[in-house]
Amino acid sequence: MVRDLTRRRFLKASSALGVGVTGAATLAACGETQVVEKIVTQIVEEEVIKEVTKEVEVVVQKVVTAAPAMAPESTTVEFEFVSDHVSGVRGKSTTWALANFQQERPDIKIKFTPQGGGFDDSFGIRIAAGSAPAAALLSWGFFGAHQDSFVQINDVLDRHADFDGADLIYEPDSYTINYDTTWPFVDSFQGHAFGLPYQGNVSGHYYNIDLYDQYGVPEPSADWTYSNEWLEAAKQATDADNEIYGTRISGGGDIHYWTPISWGFGGKQFISSDGTHTEHFDNGGDRGFQFAVDLIHRHGVSPATDAQRELAGEFGDAFSAGKIGAELRRGDAKGNAVISIGDRFRWALAPQPKGDVTGTVAVHRTNQGHYVIDSARRQGVVEPVVDFLVWMAGPKMQARAATDRGFLPCRWDALESPENLAAPPERQDLLVTFVRGEFRTWQGYHPNQREWLAWRGRAHLAMTGEASVEEAIESAVNEGDRILRQDVDLLNSRIERWGRTT
Repeated sequence: MVRDLTRRRFLKASSALGVGVTGAATLAACGETQVVEKIVTQIVEEEVIKEVTKEVEVVVQKVVTAAPAMAPESTTVEFEFVSDHVSGVRGKSTTWALANFQQERPDIKIKFTPQGGGFDDSFGIRIAAGSAPAAALLSWGFFGAHQDSFVQINDVLDRHADFDGADLIYEPDSYTINYDTTWPFVDSFQGHAFGLPYQGNVSGHYYNIDLYDQYGVPEPSADWTYSNEWLEAAKQATDADNEIYGTRISGGGDIHYWTPISWGFGGKQFISSDGTHTEHFDNGGDRGFQFAVDLIHRHGVSPATDAQRELAGEFGDAFSAGKIGAELRRGDAKGNAVISIGDRFRWALAPQPKGDVTGTVAVHRTNQGHYVIDSARRQGVVEPVVDFLVWMAGPKMQARAATDRGFLPCRWDALESPENLAAPPERQDLLVTFVRGEFRTWQGYHPNQREWLAWRGRAHLAMTGEASVEEAIESAVNEGDRILRQDVDLLNSRIERWGRTT
């Protein structure tokens, strides 16, 4: 069967094959010269920039051959680092990190490049052209797609005085290769490491204390289940005539809202262990999704998806605007909400409801790591890059992350630190409970994981009312399975190469 050669699939194939001058020239011939020009101008000398629009092949050749085979003689080492943490509380953390690392390690000079829109495609081009940065903050799916473009660093970590994997909150197949394909997943640092954790995420539950008090809603309890006490609280806190809703459910790309509900109804994991099937809706996961959709269209305790932005107003989201009683979403990353809410109302984390079927609490946990890219090996800077990654996952930087709260710290000591447990919001101690609970991951090991995420848009049609739950699930699963099966042979060959974590 002939498969569609999408732009993303071409970039993935190019990086795996080590496409250099010829590949980049081909991209230019396909109308990609503008992107190539943008990338090249970030890394070549100024006088070369004038050649870009005239001789794309020449420029790419210079970029490819510019990296020295050995580390420079100078006592100062320089490399490029790319991240999208450039604004808000996350940008604040990045600014602090770069300044403080430079003070501690004046022998390492970091050229910081902000990550802009369209980064997935442009970064793929940089890999193909041999001009990628030495280190970058990336998603697990990008790592799975471009696996051969990264450097394994286990040997460097083994002899690093400041590294101890037991200090880290760990999710498999995020920055390590594990092929841990069956839930429950391992939770201790192991496998083939190509990076280290940095930006953690965990689903959770939080509520507006003042709004609950106003409507006489009892304080959330650890004994609540979704379709019993939690749903009753949402109904009691709903006053649609005054644009007040007991909860907010949504979908699209942000499915932290409802995936834990599906797991509470019996769902196991996102992708089947053989890598060919979108399994999330199996084993009762479909019933959990139906319950989530019913919060909008049957029970009326959540605003419609198209009304949520208007409710948010100037505050960014409807909860921060004071319009929502409780949300099942991310338990971490409350720095921006703290600023937006200010002292307008009291709010707190709350125990996450138990599953109706499982009787247990399940969370969605992820981590975007910092990765060592093959450019570091060619430039002879792998060890300095690892020094930087260890520092970014170390106690000083992660304590700062706990203070700024732009994301979940990736260290246990930072998670349980006084800085992270301090209000607001109240009951920050529950964040530790969320993280230590039963968790699922994105299973980012699949070569097509990033493309596979398209199933979320199909499922979202049930949230908007454009499709029934049955129709949305069928469409989502069919699309997800089609994408997964395209590269299952590549997945199996990689499993044979690296083995599995058990």
